[in-house]
Order: sequence, then C-alpha cells, then structure tokens
Amino acid sequence: MGSQRDYFYPNTEQLAADEMRVTALGTGRPFVRRGQANCSWLIELGNGDKFVMDFGSGSQANFTALEIPHQDVTAYFATHLHADHVGDFAQVWIGSWAGGRVKPLVLYGPSGPEPKYGTEHFVRKQMESLVWDTETRLGLLPDAGAEVEVHEFDFTRIGVVYDRNGVVLKSFPAIHIYDGPVSYRLEWNGLTFVFSGDTTPSQFFVDNAQGADLLIHECFNTVKQLIERSGYPEKSAIGIGTMAHTSPEECGKVLALVKPRQAVVYHFFNDFDTAPEIERDIRKSYDGPLALAQDLMVFNVTKDRITTRLAVTPTLVWPNKERHDEFRAATRAKKPTMSRWLADKQLFPKF
Repeated sequence: MGSQRDYFYPNTEQLAADEMRVTALGTGRPFVRRGQANCSWLIELGNGDKFVMDFGSGSQANFTALEIPHQDVTAYFATHLHADHVGDFAQVWIGSWAGGRVKPLVLYGPSGPEPKYGTEHFVRKQMESLVWDTETRLGLLPDAGAEVEVHEFDFTRIGVVYDRNGVVLKSFPAIHIYDGPVSYRLEWNGLTFVFSGDTTPSQFFVDNAQGADLLIHECFNTVKQLIERSGYPEKSAIGIGTMAHTSPEECGKVLALVKPRQAVVYHFFNDFDTAPEIERDIRKSYDGPLALAQDLMVFNVTKDRITTRLAVTPTLVWPNKERHDEFRAATRAKKPTMSRWLADKQLFPKF
C-alpha cells in the first residue's frame, strides 16, 4: 500500500495561489465501464476558477465524488460532439441545477461546417428534448439554473476563445474524422495546460502545444488489441486506431516533438494487460515524464514541480456542500399545474 502522499483526499488541502490542479473525470473509450467513464477533465486554478473540458457519458459521477459545488464551475468546454465527450450534458445541465447551481450554465464549444454540426445546435436540441424535465422543475429549483449560456466559436481559427480573470484559453483545429473538433491550450500565471481532445497526429497540435507544463494527449488501444480484445476487423481496427485516433507509437512521436514537462495519455482501456504494450510503443520515441491516465488521477502543477496522485473519494455523496443558504435564497418561478382530473385522484392532497 502506498504512503499518504500517493493519494489526494478532496477538500483536505488548500490549492496554492500559484497552483493548478487537473483531475481525470473520465479517461476511457466510447463505451462506459465501471472503472473508466468517458472523457472529461477538471482544471482548478489558484485564482478560484474551475473549468471542465468535455463531459462524456458517466464522467460526472466522478465530478460529484470530489464534493465540489456545481456552483463553483466557471465554465465547461467541449472539444467536439461525439457522445463520449458530451454525453453527460443532461447531468451537466440538469444534474448541476438540481445539485445547487443558481447561475446559468456556461458552455463553450466549436462550430461545424454547417450550423447543425455546431455546439449551439447541439445544446438547443438537447434542451428541447428535455423540456418536460426542466419545466416540471420550475418553481422548485432556482430560475437561473435552467439557463444555458452558449459560446460557439469558429473551429477553423487558431486563437483566444476565453480571456478572463488572468486565464487565457486558446482553441485550435484537431484532425478527427470530420470538420469541427478542436483542442485547447490554457495559459494562467505562467503555467500552460494543453488538451488534445480526439485527434490524429497533427502539425496544429505540435505547434500549439509548445511550452506545455502539463499535456494531455489522446492515445487509443493498439491495432492488435482492437482486433483481439474488441473483435474489430483489421480494416476497422486500423481506421479507428490510427486514422480516427492516435496510435500509441504515433503518440510517442508527437510527445517527443513537444517535450512537455509532464505528458499524460488517455482514451484507451487501461488494463493490466494492455497498458504495458501501450507504454512500450510510446517509449519507442518518447523518454520524458509520462502518465497513463486512470479515472480520478490528479496532477498538481506549479513552476517548481508536478505531482501525480490518485484521488480517494466517497461513493455516496450529497450535492451542494456548504452552499445551502445560497440555494435556498435563489428566486423560483411559478411551478406548472397538473390537470385537475389527475390532482383529484391524489390520496393525500398537498396542493
């Protein structure tokens, strides 16, 4: 068993004013399993800002395990609209609202080659589909929590999409199957965090990831593993593992070109019998600091050092810790009224 310093216990240590903490909320492939949720990463900064990059299916259970009030999240950022990166939208929106958020949800994401492929369209259609859910909560939950503030930006451009409170977030195109996906570079207090989203190796990434303190790059299972373990035909395994995504060997080449202070790879099934082969292929080209991501792996970053730990979290948590007064005081709209013929059959009337 490791010593206490090998683990992170949420809410037991203060984040220093000059420190960044990045936590893996989901690291797996487009298939949710108990040990790995779909893609999502939490970035906490010493200035109080908190950002969530991607919110794939199942990932938000890991967010709640950290016992951070949803109200504290500054903004969410999507890299692209595959379900394993945005599939937990209902949890991000409605779950956080029910969990104590009393301000609009703020979400940034890329455009597409047509409006229907963009983040704005995705969010509005999701909201339409959940209208019965959300309108039946009016009057019971704070009004502002039902709102979503969407910031869709041009996926083709390399440049700043967020600049507030000393935090600068830049977007640049990612090469992943079709037009639309992006990667992100976050700069704050002399520290740089770079997140690939889904991508094949690209010059966009190499150019925009230079000087990264913490770099997170996608890395799929090997073609051999996809054939033997997932049952893919060879053609599909090659297409998915090397054309839609980055193979471990190619990932090593990208990391060698960027030379980050700390590299992290994710988006593969991290099992005891798959990880060694993946690391071996990465190490063919890259010999720098490397972590093979697991859910709830935590990275603390300062100018002096980077530490890697695993979070120890409870299974059964309650939301909105320490924010009850704010939640109680928020304004609420008039709730909808059910039909009289339904209400008349209630055994113990309360309305």
